[in-house]
Amino acid sequence: MKNRLFLLFPIAILLILQACGTDDSVIIAGQVIESGSGNPINTAVVEVVQPENIQQTATTDSSGNFSFDVDPGSETQNVTLETSKQGYETQTTDFKLAPDTDVDDLVIELSSPNNDGSGEGNEDEGVGGESGGAYKIELTNLSNSSIRIAETGGVTNASFTFIVRDSAGRAISSQNAIDVEFSIVENPNGVDATITPETVKTNANGTVTSNISSGKIAGVVKLQAIATRTDIDMTIRSKPVAVAIHGGFPYKERFSISAEKLNFEGFSKDGIRNPITVIVGDEFSNPVKPGTAVWFESTAGVIQGSEPQHTDEDGFVTVDLISGGDRNLLNDHPTLGYGYAQVTAHTYNENDEKITENIDILFSGPPSYANIDLSPEPFTIDPDGSENFTVTATDINGNPLPAGTTITVETAEGLESSPAEFEVPNVLHSGPGATSFELSVADTDDESSNVQDTKITIKIETPEGDIASRSFSGTRAKIR
Repeated sequence: MKNRLFLLFPIAILLILQACGTDDSVIIAGQVIESGSGNPINTAVVEVVQPENIQQTATTDSSGNFSFDVDPGSETQNVTLETSKQGYETQTTDFKLAPDTDVDDLVIELSSPNNDGSGEGNEDEGVGGESGGAYKIELTNLSNSSIRIAETGGVTNASFTFIVRDSAGRAISSQNAIDVEFSIVENPNGVDATITPETVKTNANGTVTSNISSGKIAGVVKLQAIATRTDIDMTIRSKPVAVAIHGGFPYKERFSISAEKLNFEGFSKDGIRNPITVIVGDEFSNPVKPGTAVWFESTAGVIQGSEPQHTDEDGFVTVDLISGGDRNLLNDHPTLGYGYAQVTAHTYNENDEKITENIDILFSGPPSYANIDLSPEPFTIDPDGSENFTVTATDINGNPLPAGTTITVETAEGLESSPAEFEVPNVLHSGPGATSFELSVADTDDESSNVQDTKITIKIETPEGDIASRSFSGTRAKIR
């Protein structure tokens, strides 16, 4: 019980971090323990097998914890987990997963076929006499439930042993020896793993042993032992056994960094979060092994990840860049002007060499009256005619406004703007479409023929609610 209470704490921390996101994902999390003793089980493989659209695989940590981040969509779904570990019987867990509802309290118990906590011990005990023919096949040992792809320096091979029993649960003898074939029965990622040897005859103890070796493609495979009794025309199959094949070490050419927003509203407001994501792959285009460490730092603001963050099953790590601190640090960018920061992520390759990736981020400021311009101005619009204009709008530092800022063009009666609204895109530098916008204003008044004063007003509002506006004067020359 102490183990369980202690282990709920890291799961709670994970949930808090996940809550900072803006997507529709939910969490499936829990703990895998040993039946009877309640001890946590390390390196158990937990796989979401149903439904297909959220299939994932995770490996438990030293505390038996596992976690998935999935998107169940808009409807409640029936979920099936399959949990396996060498020396334990595979366990299937079914539950319903509703949108916006985490399932984070799963406790999965695995039983060992040789010691299930009932005191009955080995199935051979209490059954005497000569064994009969083969009736069932069971896994008794798997040296590693997860291995690494070839040529990475890690463990790339796992041995496995099955026992063949008769209908009374006794291991078959050499007199009833049978050939057992091994094959990969599930391989959704096209993993190039191989089994050697593929066929083994049972020994005097009724056991067979073979090996699975990784290739250069990562993923989860399931292997199965199959035997055929020709005398009674019966095929015997073991339960599928999952083996996770993880990617290799980080590779510079498959390491990249991105930001949700290149220009976020971080100059004048504290606590605005901007997710920064890296993806790390190995030399052969696989995601690196889950749990690979990545460190982050920034020349301004505050960023999560000064302590190492760890990649998920797909090689991703996401942290938040948070606005705050001394804005004078925004002068420290090595090449760009005031307002820019540089975020750096680093990890280590197979030679323990540091590899890094950088991304520039603009801490955009609020709009201001002085930084809104319309050209030409003053202006004259001909009868039933139109005039092309350029709106220029920047933040108080002359940089692009925050991504998602709206720029609205309001015209006086008798005029119409096309377009009437712009949105600042996800951009880093000034230029057309980022800080300057083209529009046309047309005369739509067919009634009056008088020369009239008129105006065009530019209004700006940022995602966080900062507002500025400016009006520009002109005339509508209606005398023909």
